[in-house]
Amino acid sequence: MAHPKTKKRIVIGIAVLALLVSAGLYAVAQQLEESKRDRIIAVSGGKYHVLPATLETTQWGWLDPKEPPKLVVNSGDVVAVETMMHAHNKIQPGTTIEEIVALRKANPGGGPHTVTGPIYVNEAEPGDVMEIRILKIVPKAFGFNFNLPGKEFPTIGALAPEFPDGFVKYFYLDWEKRQAEFKPCVVIDLQPFPGTLAVGIDPNDPSPRKGGAKDPMAPVSTLRPWKNASNMDINELQEGTILFVPIFLKGALVWVGDAHCRQGTELNLTALECAYRDIVMQLIVRKDMKLEWPRLETKTHWILMGYDEDLNKAVVIAAREMIDFLSKQKMVPLDRYEAYSLASITTNCVVTQVVNVRKGVHCMVPKSIFVAKK
Repeated sequence: MAHPKTKKRIVIGIAVLALLVSAGLYAVAQQLEESKRDRIIAVSGGKYHVLPATLETTQWGWLDPKEPPKLVVNSGDVVAVETMMHAHNKIQPGTTIEEIVALRKANPGGGPHTVTGPIYVNEAEPGDVMEIRILKIVPKAFGFNFNLPGKEFPTIGALAPEFPDGFVKYFYLDWEKRQAEFKPCVVIDLQPFPGTLAVGIDPNDPSPRKGGAKDPMAPVSTLRPWKNASNMDINELQEGTILFVPIFLKGALVWVGDAHCRQGTELNLTALECAYRDIVMQLIVRKDMKLEWPRLETKTHWILMGYDEDLNKAVVIAAREMIDFLSKQKMVPLDRYEAYSLASITTNCVVTQVVNVRKGVHCMVPKSIFVAKK
């Protein structure tokens, strides 16, 4: 009869073997799934890549043009990118507002956002346009919203002086229902989109550089949206949307992070912040386009954007972009006066956000105004 210790070793050995077998089967299944996914994507002419979020593949609060690429792809390839929560994943359920304030102070000048990248796209050159198609977003299971204490941060948030204390709230995200409960009888429908989606920095961006550096190629904070897109916080950038953004550096250098799962017009500083298991994007280099500012295309609208520290100037930039778009589109000839008139009648310009130092405005042109010839 086997000794009890021997029996125990046998049981443990069998359990470990079963675990290894199951892990092996899972790995094989995963490889099969990945290869199947590669074949599906290959039909459309691109290759499928996966970029996980680790301390080596992410940056906290800065876009550094000298950061080595974490992935190299070709134009037309598809990438599934994981994202982290703010401050290199240091904000988790239970993190106190005092700890959040300390994290905010720990990275002077930088944004709170964690961004995954950069992704280097072969063939992308300055002057080209990067077309980024948002194919799918798979968020993780929790989110949060907070405001910093207005008594310490009197300019951060639309009404910061009226809210002297900090506040943080955590949410369980129910992806079967696509809802989160704010509190009993208050339910939020979830609409995920990346708050920050950027290409490499514009050397002429007037933003301050890290540490006060004068080098135009020094890192730029993720705080401010600009011509390279970055922290746009535009909630129309959901699944099925296409972002067009001018390229300033060789390889484009694509970053994504600051994941949101729902946002109105950000007022208290944050949206329903979350993280993504995957945001799946197709990256296409467009050498047939020239842009000065980013723009979006959804199923129903073309969206033109403007950003400036002065909200009135942001309106002017977005409106001018809208007029330029309408007067240059090829569906129906319009001169600038006709475009100005049509825009005034049919389009809608709204405030994107007011909490990112640079305010944002976007103008929405409905596709329905253009009808087929009879």
